[in-house]
Amino acid sequence: MAEKEATIFILDLGSTMAQTHSGRSQSDLDWSMQYVWDKITDIVAANRKTLCVGVVGLRTDETDNKLQDDDGYENISVLQEMGPMTMSSLRDLQSLVKPSNTWAGDAVSAIVIAVDMMDTFTKKLKWNRKIFLITDGQGPIDADDLSDISKKMNDSNIQLTILGVDFDDPDYGFKEEDKPGTKEDNEKALRSLVNDCKDGVFANIAEAIDELDTPRIKGVKPYKTYDGPLTLGDPETFPAAMSINVERYFKTHLARPLTASTVVIKSEGAPDAEPTQPTQDDEMEGVEFSAVKQARSYKVNDPDAPGGKRDVEFDDLAKGYEYGRTAVHISESEHNITKIDTQKSFSIVGFIPCAKYEPFLNLGETCVTIASKFDAKSALALSSLVWALSELESYAIARIVTKDGKDPLLVLLAPGVEPDMECLYDIPLPFAEDIRSYQFPPLDRVVTVTGQTITKHRLLPTDELNDAMSDYVDAMDLSAYGMDDEGEPAEYVPIDDTFNPTIHRVNHAVKSRAVYPEKPVPETPSILLRFAQPPQDLIEKVQSKADALIEAADVKKVPPKVKGKRGRETVKPISGLDVDALLGGEEKGEISPDNAVPEFKQVLAATEEVSEIEDAAKQMGTIISTFVTESFGDDKYQRALECLGVMREELINLEEPGFYNSFMEGMKKKLLSGDMGGDRRDFWFKVRWGRLGLIDNKQSEVSDVTPEQADEDVQKFALTVRTRREQPIIAVMTDLESRLEKLQELLGNGVKLAESPHEDSDTAYEPCGNSFGMVMDDEYIRNEERWMAREQVSPEQLRAEADAARKELFESNKKKAFDNSDFRIGQTVDEEFLFCPFKVVVSYPERFVGKGNKPRTKPFFTEILKDRTWDFFYLHNPLEPARDPYLLVPSAQFEVFLEEINLKLYTSLRIPAGSMNKDKFYLKFGEGGTPRPRYLRRSLESTSLDIRPWPAIDPDDVEAFKAATPLEQLTWRSKMRVVKTGFAAKRMADPDKAVRKKGHRDQMLRNTLSYLGLLGDPDGHDIVFICVDVEAIERKPNPISEVGIAILDTRDIKGVDPKDVGRGWWPKIKTHHLRVHEYAGLRNYQFVKGCPDSFDFGTSTFPQKAVLQEAIMNIFNPYVLGEREIIVVGHDVRQDITYFNEMGIDLRALAGLKEPVDTQQIHQAWCNAPNGRGLVAVLNDLGIPNKHLHNAGNDAHYTLCAMLGIAVQELRGNEQQSNELLNKMD
Repeated sequence: MAEKEATIFILDLGSTMAQTHSGRSQSDLDWSMQYVWDKITDIVAANRKTLCVGVVGLRTDETDNKLQDDDGYENISVLQEMGPMTMSSLRDLQSLVKPSNTWAGDAVSAIVIAVDMMDTFTKKLKWNRKIFLITDGQGPIDADDLSDISKKMNDSNIQLTILGVDFDDPDYGFKEEDKPGTKEDNEKALRSLVNDCKDGVFANIAEAIDELDTPRIKGVKPYKTYDGPLTLGDPETFPAAMSINVERYFKTHLARPLTASTVVIKSEGAPDAEPTQPTQDDEMEGVEFSAVKQARSYKVNDPDAPGGKRDVEFDDLAKGYEYGRTAVHISESEHNITKIDTQKSFSIVGFIPCAKYEPFLNLGETCVTIASKFDAKSALALSSLVWALSELESYAIARIVTKDGKDPLLVLLAPGVEPDMECLYDIPLPFAEDIRSYQFPPLDRVVTVTGQTITKHRLLPTDELNDAMSDYVDAMDLSAYGMDDEGEPAEYVPIDDTFNPTIHRVNHAVKSRAVYPEKPVPETPSILLRFAQPPQDLIEKVQSKADALIEAADVKKVPPKVKGKRGRETVKPISGLDVDALLGGEEKGEISPDNAVPEFKQVLAATEEVSEIEDAAKQMGTIISTFVTESFGDDKYQRALECLGVMREELINLEEPGFYNSFMEGMKKKLLSGDMGGDRRDFWFKVRWGRLGLIDNKQSEVSDVTPEQADEDVQKFALTVRTRREQPIIAVMTDLESRLEKLQELLGNGVKLAESPHEDSDTAYEPCGNSFGMVMDDEYIRNEERWMAREQVSPEQLRAEADAARKELFESNKKKAFDNSDFRIGQTVDEEFLFCPFKVVVSYPERFVGKGNKPRTKPFFTEILKDRTWDFFYLHNPLEPARDPYLLVPSAQFEVFLEEINLKLYTSLRIPAGSMNKDKFYLKFGEGGTPRPRYLRRSLESTSLDIRPWPAIDPDDVEAFKAATPLEQLTWRSKMRVVKTGFAAKRMADPDKAVRKKGHRDQMLRNTLSYLGLLGDPDGHDIVFICVDVEAIERKPNPISEVGIAILDTRDIKGVDPKDVGRGWWPKIKTHHLRVHEYAGLRNYQFVKGCPDSFDFGTSTFPQKAVLQEAIMNIFNPYVLGEREIIVVGHDVRQDITYFNEMGIDLRALAGLKEPVDTQQIHQAWCNAPNGRGLVAVLNDLGIPNKHLHNAGNDAHYTLCAMLGIAVQELRGNEQQSNELLNKMD
């Protein structure tokens, strides 16, 4: 059963609501009511009696409520009592919603009245209770007893929503200037009331109105389609057969648009029409429409009845089945034989591997099957079946009959494993009779008639074409073209943001017309058309790939028709006999007008000489001329045009265009001279519009007529033109468009084609035309001129138009970007403001401009301050308070700067896509109160930044940074790293790359020895080694399932003998193993054998995915808060750093930008090997025993052991070399 919902709208109708504010053309009341009408029409459209609405008017001229005798409840009226909402009550309510002439009326008192109405109507029953207050907050409010009111609303489970006109809303980004004091106090009082209410909402109504066009997806409560046993085998015959009690529900349903009903507009005073069958249009209630009566009558032929037919009753009819053109009757008793006697059942009939199932077999909507409620035995059995299917990567095939007597269905059962549910998803499958198997030739080879297989053939794509097609398809990939809320690449068309335009457009139009019946239907909301066209920048991006594909495929335009004499050869019988001769049919030599087209084709098919073709063409020409001459008006024109088109096509195929052209020349002369039954020039227009003129040498190579001659010949005809004074002008010109233009300029009137010249007369002017009504008036000429002008636009003009539009957009963006009216020197700006570090700006050409454009763009960046405007902000580092601040500029200004370069150089410089780059060009500050950039000044010239001294750090920023959590500090330091360093220049090809990498590995190994006190000063470093390892699920989307952290504090190993391979220090390692709760039941087995249950160095913890970041930081915090020097360790540590970034933890910032220790690289340096090796190989080389690897905790522990072992072994190897050298010297 659908949930019951009671809603009360409190509408502020005070006199101030009739005013307009914030540049709107509508009054505050009309503007606010958009939201209310939208909510109410949704309720009306649902047509449910369990959706009840009440409306209370605030600050009305009258007082009409239950509490009106008490003080403080004046000027409040109940406009509609609680009850279902219909179209009639909507119309009544619309007439009552209008601004009053008073400003008095207490909004809090109106809420009290609404609460009383709600309690009286819903009593203590289970309802969803909601109250909406829409007000501008300018009426008097008694703010006493707000706590009692909120307590009462919480006790009654009433959700309060207050939507204010021009209320301040920092989240929405609105603040009203010069706000009246009364309104400001009222906002505070209403906000405090909402804060005390459970699930209360306080917002600017503009935000709610902005979201009206976004479709609201209606949640549909799933209903049960089957409940009973799911069986494998026959439990009645074999007691050991599987039988699980299950329930099956719909998972997906096809959404459909609203359906229209047949109604008529009622005339005034007409009695209500009673429908002959029930309708679902209860919301009309006879207000404006009446249901149409429907009645059916059945008649049979009867010669004795009046009119030859008589009526029969429906009960006297019997069902018949169409068999060819005959109706076959089957009696009810015989019909039962054809029906399948089915019993309600759900049984598994087989299994299939997932890899062998073809997705195109999916036929319909999805259902979900779960174990019966409160049946633990069935839940356990279904869980076993689901996990077995998942582990074996298989599907089950089942036969289901939902009710007795229903047709059976075959369904595919797929396992569904989620943290809170184990289920089976099913989708209908086709029966064998539903599948049509078609065989097609292979696409990658050609098999000859002799059985030989050929892989290189003109009909097969080449490798170059395959590569071009692959590149083109990859370039059009939309799977990661979008961007999510965190700036990461995401799907361009996410399913949750994609709406069915048909459904929601109809809903939008119906709701609009219901509220405003006299207004036109509004335009389609832009959100519904968001994905109607592919992104323009992607189209431009892939154009080069498309061009390369066209070139590789050698795409050419195909001629309209294949040219060649006797293009259609007569199919010869297999026997070789002359069928026509055997049948003794007479040879067709003449063409009759009644069957001209087929006979013309038959004659041409039987011709063997050119003279026979000429004779057939003359016969067809005579028939066409007869049709035109004998036509009354234009009644036979269509037949003539059909014959003309067939004649033209057939003669082109036979390469005899001369016969057709000769006929057309002769017919044109007769038409213009009036020898074909009068003035038939209108037929010539139809010939021209049908493109049936002369055949030129582009259409047939053997034609003697050029395209220019054909066009000139068609256009040479007489025009009779007359002015509004009936003055005839006859003109013969070669170009119709230019002629009409000249006549238009000469006469100043429309040009019209007439049948014949008209004599002067005194009668009033009447529009006239030729025999088929063609009139060329002023508007026709203007449209033709505009069309011709557009067709004649050159590419240069189009480019100029595009450049002009681009410059206009540039100026608009520039005006917005350089609006510094909200900037105050030394002050911060909004937290949502986006900054770009100035070092990133300056280093842009080194990283993102190619070799060709770099010399052209470099001057813009080397003189970036000269005669250019920038708004500079500065940011201090609280960890280095004495250091000069770092500079940043608004990201919007940098975008304008790039576009200015594009306009001058015709380049396409852009801020590159991708989350990694976005994190550098679009920075937000202020998370958790951490320091934000402060405004420095506006720069107008190159000396603007010659500032001494720089502004000192604000003490509040230092305190705010100290008060932030370690994670917030870590995030801020990660952003500060970008501000400080910018981008490194692209490295050129390094011929000594291998040598340089080896030197880097050797240095990392020496640093490791130094950190451990094995090299240099033993007390020189106070280091904490944090080793990390991450395990992710093998299957997509590859979520993180385990995190291992091993920590070694060098304070704990001072004075301790490391022993062989660092074995003496191993007990000092503290290891943690975190398993994500949601994925704790999964393990890897396909590529690696995971063992998450076998942590050997402590007890695993199971944090929820949402608090995984917090759990990790709780491990790090003792060392971060203690300001210890941290070194990150890992085996191929780059991958682990990437995983930690996904969790929101920047390990590089955690380590103060110190280089991590990679055990793969230091092992490579120790062995002097060219390639790195896996962790198992490293441990075996060192002789370190190990087990249960691919457990994140174990891996982190053993990686730290490997680091210690490599360092100790390297030290002892160096000592041995030194001793050998000394012995040699001795």
